[in-house]
Amino acid sequence: MKKVSVVMTLISAMMVMVFSQVAFATNQKVINSEHPEAQQIIEKLVSKHNGLVRLTIHAVPTGKGASEIIACNIQKKIGQPSDPEDLEAMKTNKTITLKEGNNLDVTAPVCDKSGKPIAATGITLSFQKGETEADVIAKAQGIALELTAAIHNAGKRLW
Repeated sequence: MKKVSVVMTLISAMMVMVFSQVAFATNQKVINSEHPEAQQIIEKLVSKHNGLVRLTIHAVPTGKGASEIIACNIQKKIGQPSDPEDLEAMKTNKTITLKEGNNLDVTAPVCDKSGKPIAATGITLSFQKGETEADVIAKAQGIALELTAAIHNAGKRLW
């Protein structure tokens, strides 16, 4: 009986460690960022919204010729080139939706105050119980509006 108790305690401790690592990997704060104010916006929104798997800002940084991920809640994504749907959202000023397994990736343009696209945001959300695709798209569009407002409120170019 004592052996079973010890084994159960060890299993419980291991599960806590695994779940802690998973939570850390998806909600970690990014330490190194060339665009810290944009990164802070991402981290604030990720901490605020349940079901948010990935949140990115795609833009052409000052001095560079191509769009890339300038801020993201997943550190290894920062600096990677933007995908075709990100570029398309910036070019057409339209939202693009792609299914990714049990997630929905919604790419929305980020516009300046005159309505001209200056960036794109990739918002990947997991479906929550009872949510339809339309519900998830609406949630993503709300997050895109929050992100755009935060960029405008910065009062300066963030990249």
